[in-house]
Amino acid sequence: MRNGAFLKCLKRRECLRWGAGLAACWLGGSALPAWSEPAEGSHSANEEFPPGRWVLVHRQRPADEVRFRRQAHGGSCLDVHRDRLILFGSDTHGRDWTNSPLCFDLKRRRWYRLYPNDPFETYTVTPEGIPVAGREGNHPWAMHTFGAVAYDSSRQEMIVASAPRHMVPGRFTNRMRELWPRVKRFPTWVLDCRTDRWRPLPCEPVDFFPHSIAYDSHRKAVLGFRPNGIFRLGGEPRRWERLTSRVFLRGWHNNCVYDSKHQALVVFGKHTNSNQVEVYHVAEGRHRVVSVRGEGPRPDQHNPMAFHQALGKTVVLVDYPGRSKNDPGHTQTWLFDLTEDRWSREASAVLPFVCGMNYNMEYDPRRKLLWLVTGGYRQATCVWALRLAE
Repeated sequence: MRNGAFLKCLKRRECLRWGAGLAACWLGGSALPAWSEPAEGSHSANEEFPPGRWVLVHRQRPADEVRFRRQAHGGSCLDVHRDRLILFGSDTHGRDWTNSPLCFDLKRRRWYRLYPNDPFETYTVTPEGIPVAGREGNHPWAMHTFGAVAYDSSRQEMIVASAPRHMVPGRFTNRMRELWPRVKRFPTWVLDCRTDRWRPLPCEPVDFFPHSIAYDSHRKAVLGFRPNGIFRLGGEPRRWERLTSRVFLRGWHNNCVYDSKHQALVVFGKHTNSNQVEVYHVAEGRHRVVSVRGEGPRPDQHNPMAFHQALGKTVVLVDYPGRSKNDPGHTQTWLFDLTEDRWSREASAVLPFVCGMNYNMEYDPRRKLLWLVTGGYRQATCVWALRLAE
């Protein structure tokens, strides 16, 4: 590259960084941009991911082999054994039929599909009353999953505990009017990540649409949150059991994580907006709600959440909508410490847009990074990473 072209390219990149950083940091008072492009030629994780800054790792472009619009109603998990982020879930409503897991290879920094999305013509119901899709009838239907996706690291499986409730005939679409009456149960689906093959669990399902689940690493079980209680999927053969029928954050659009430091299920957000935290201490069976004391995030819903194992804190991304038509708003990064029941804000980790409905943030224990997927109808699908100082 000639010197003139190089300087022009460098100037354009720096202007983009400065402009985005200025838009993102208007509230936090920081003079530094809150996010950056990945450092070219850098082989050091510390150089590529400076603490406290969201780094744009990958942006889908027209020439990419795999392109898709991020499904806001879909969930995610991190397959730690194969070093990949997995998205699963569809906006459906009779218009989208995304039913293939979408995987982001964290090492190669590329997306791939496990199989092409199954056309509606392959959707059917088995003689046992289980809805299936695909030429071989071995895939789940497209469905909203919200936060009802988790990775079971002991079994190396992705658990999906949701159901296509928005496809009930007459609500958004009538394409299911012949199939729907034949469905006897919407099972808990399991993707064996060693073979990338699906299977429905034979147990009586519990549907976490539109709520959330998390993996309990101490009991090697899956915990789930609903307005009628907290449930656990465990045992052999596995089955769902109710741990408690009492919940505080009644409503929907909650998200949850398992706090492995305190052995607790931590729940945040609801459809009417809330900044309370619901906590279920699994080992003790103790249940409580924590209101904001001192500094805390604004009330919100359907938030990206992850438990940061190295810090022992829950990370929640909270939207702050724009104040005017020309203000895109921003997203702040908040940390909840269950030891003291207190919030703190990572002032420099601000995204220059609102995330909206997003259940696509995961913690990577290998790199001690948070991974986030953003995008939607008008925004390209992007992968971000954040390193927090220990």
